[in-house]
Amino acid sequence: MYGNANKGMDDKFFVQRIPFIFKDSIPSGISQTNRHLLVLDGHGSHVTLKALKQAMTFGLNMITLPSHTSHAFQPLNVSCFKPFKTTLKKKCDYG
Repeated sequence: MYGNANKGMDDKFFVQRIPFIFKDSIPSGISQTNRHLLVLDGHGSHVTLKALKQAMTFGLNMITLPSHTSHAFQPLNVSCFKPFKTTLKKKCDYG
């Protein structure tokens, strides 16, 4: 969904997209005083110091799910992440 067509997701692309992705998708807004939690998988593009600093500056606290635990977190895909992704696709004109 948010990748580089030639290489897939990379750390530079992810860092560039943090403000774009979340700018209008949260009605209450995001800021240093109105922080939000971003739950990520452990993909290498997410787990960089630059990405963490960018997210913190923007008002996002990031956590990553532990490796090899997707089976335990599968219910989150249905109850939380799918509705979020659907809304995000509509807002960003991807779907």
